[in-house]
Amino acid sequence: MHMRKSTFTSVVLLIAGVLAACGGEPSKGERQEPAATPAAGAAPAALAASLPAPTGPVDEALAERGEQIYQGKGCLGCHALGGGRLTGPDLKGITERRAYDWFVPWVMNPDSMLKVDPIAKQLLAEYLTPMLGMGVTRDEARALWEYLRHEKN
Repeated sequence: MHMRKSTFTSVVLLIAGVLAACGGEPSKGERQEPAATPAAGAAPAALAASLPAPTGPVDEALAERGEQIYQGKGCLGCHALGGGRLTGPDLKGITERRAYDWFVPWVMNPDSMLKVDPIAKQLLAEYLTPMLGMGVTRDEARALWEYLRHEKN
């Protein structure tokens, strides 16, 4: 019986944490998602140098693939696109708030970023739920970025 009670308590605490992290629009006085410049929270220099930000018109085929990845990996379970906060921040306009060289390592390996990156740490402190590693590849991260560029307006 002790094992069942412990498991039940763990499940209740997990659900309570998720519910606490979920919320509507931030209330007056509540901190907004931290803004960042490309230099703040940038990826390690070796990786950052190899990640030039996409420019020019949105690649529609890649954006469509990014939408499939966004849905297939379950990103929409934690992140809205213009609907406000969920468990994680709303991703509408993320390509204007974050640098590409920050976004790619973040979606590919959030556990590592949480150890060293000040923006990742601040997001965890605000949302109380760590970003899950979803096995996103570098090519998938690029497609997600293109989808989010497409959806920024």
